[in-house]
Amino acid sequence: MTAALVELADRPGIEAHDMSVAEYQRLGGGLPLLGRLVELLRVVKDESEIASLRTACELTDRAFADVAATIAPGMTERQVARALDTRMAELGADGPAFDTIVASGPNGAVPHHSPGERPIERGDLVTMDFGALYDGYHADMTRTVAVGAPSGWQRELYDLVLAAQRAGRHALAPGAGTGEVDAAARTLIEDAGHGEHFGHGLGHGVGLEIHEDPFLRSAGAGRLEDRVPITVEPGVYLQGRGGVRIEDTLVTRAGGPELLTRTTKELLVL
Repeated sequence: MTAALVELADRPGIEAHDMSVAEYQRLGGGLPLLGRLVELLRVVKDESEIASLRTACELTDRAFADVAATIAPGMTERQVARALDTRMAELGADGPAFDTIVASGPNGAVPHHSPGERPIERGDLVTMDFGALYDGYHADMTRTVAVGAPSGWQRELYDLVLAAQRAGRHALAPGAGTGEVDAAARTLIEDAGHGEHFGHGLGHGVGLEIHEDPFLRSAGAGRLEDRVPITVEPGVYLQGRGGVRIEDTLVTRAGGPELLTRTTKELLVL
């Protein structure tokens, strides 16, 4: 326990980033600000927390396998998203961990595309970013699939992102710098001429929230600890054409990262 927390252990404090001014005033004001102290204390998980997260990821994997087998030209993005959410619930999830993303064809160039009524077409890449919520813990996984045989540029883009994702996963270790892990994946994408097409961080912590400390990004200065659940999710997005993102949830371990989302990362052709 940090000295700051010991000092505050017997009196209330507030998290200004989670409390409105009205709530603060209702409490009478004058309370010490905790900053991100609570979030930092939650970074390292115990084994019971990791077990809940592992179950959330297992439900995510199973839902993907069941729904991917049904995807066909003519289905809309929204239909696929609903199918994923429904299947996760049927398997025992408390609900989706966040708003499910399904982005097909040119919509795949938008990293946080909201699924709409666009019908999936033969020749599309389809990116699905989703996860199950179980016992309060959030899974997070992204897979990109091909509907029909992929074209040359699609295969090339997928192979690049897969190599970057593998490099990022292998860089995860207690003591590794968050910026160093980001660079392990980002350098491959930059060297391939797609640096400007990868505009977000490599990953983030997961747990009671879908986005938690630590964050893997190029400007990151922190270091990873043991037993930290974290995502690795490089992507390349080509405006007007489509994109590829591949994401896993893992846990840092002294002997190498534990992979929680186990669905194959080889390109599935539906």
